[in-house]
Amino acid sequence: MRHNKTTTKIAAICTSILLAATSLAHADDQADADALNAAEKWEESILAYEALLQGDDKNSSNWFNLGRSRQHVEDYQGAIAAYKKTIETGYQPVARIQIYLARTFMLFEQKENALIELEKLAAAASVSFRSVQAIEEFAPLADEPRYQAVIAALTPCNTEEYRQFDFWQGQWDVTSAGTASPSASNEISRKHGGCVLLEQYVAGAFTGMSLNFYDANTQKWHQTWMSNSGGALNIEGGLNEKGQMVLSDADLPSSKITNTINRITWTPNPDGSVRQFWENSADGGETWSVAFDGLYTKAIPTE
Repeated sequence: MRHNKTTTKIAAICTSILLAATSLAHADDQADADALNAAEKWEESILAYEALLQGDDKNSSNWFNLGRSRQHVEDYQGAIAAYKKTIETGYQPVARIQIYLARTFMLFEQKENALIELEKLAAAASVSFRSVQAIEEFAPLADEPRYQAVIAALTPCNTEEYRQFDFWQGQWDVTSAGTASPSASNEISRKHGGCVLLEQYVAGAFTGMSLNFYDANTQKWHQTWMSNSGGALNIEGGLNEKGQMVLSDADLPSSKITNTINRITWTPNPDGSVRQFWENSADGGETWSVAFDGLYTKAIPTE
C-alpha cells in the first residue's frame, strides 16, 4: 500500500513538472510570436501564431495577430478567416475587428461585405465617425449612400431630435410686445459639432447667455441660462404637437425653492420669425403671469 501511495505521489510530481515545463515553453513561444509581430516580420509571425493556435485555438488575441500578419502579406482571404475567428472566440472590443474586417474586404475588392461590416459597426455606435473617415481603404466609398448612412449614424447629435430647436438658430432682432422697435439682439448658433445651441443675448447693458441641448438619456431638451445680473434659470422639456418648443422648471428643484414655476414657449411663425413667450406661476400652475413676450425677426446685416 505504501509503495502505491509513493508511486502515485511521484507520478503527480512528475506531471506537475512536465506541465510547468510545457507552460514555460508555451510562454517562450508566445513571447517569440509577439516579438515577431512587433518587429513586423509578418511571414515569421504567421508561422509562429499558427503554431500557437494549433495548441490553443480559443486565444482570440492570437487569432487577431494572425489576421493582421496575413493582411500585411496580402493574404486577404486568410486574414478574413482569422478575423472571423477572432470575433467567434470573444475578442473585445468587437468594433476593432469589424473595422479590420471591413478594411480587408475593401482590399479584397468585396465592397458589399465591407459595407455589411460597417453597418454592424454603425448599429453598435461604438466608434467615432472621424476614425472611420480617416481610414484610407474606405475612401472609395465616399459617394456610396450606405457608407454615408454609416457616417451619419456614427456622428454624435445627428438624429432628428437634435435638430428640433434649429428654428431658433440665427441672428435676431428682438422686439418686446407693445413696443415698435427692437430692444435687444440675440444670436443663436450651433456649436460643438451641432450638439449645443448657444444663445448670446444683448439688451443695452444687460447681457446673458444660455446653453441649449437635447439629452438623449432623458429624451428632453434642456436650457441653462445665466445673465450679468446674476439671474440663473434651468428649464427642460421638448417639442409639442404644435411644433412649439416648451421648456419649464416645474419638475426641477429650483421651482420648489423659489415657489415659482417658469415656462417658456418658442413658436416658429410662417414668415420665419419666432415668438418667445415666458410665463411664470406662483400658485403651482393655477394662474400665470407674463414675464416676457418677444418677437424674433432676422437681423438685417450692416455693412
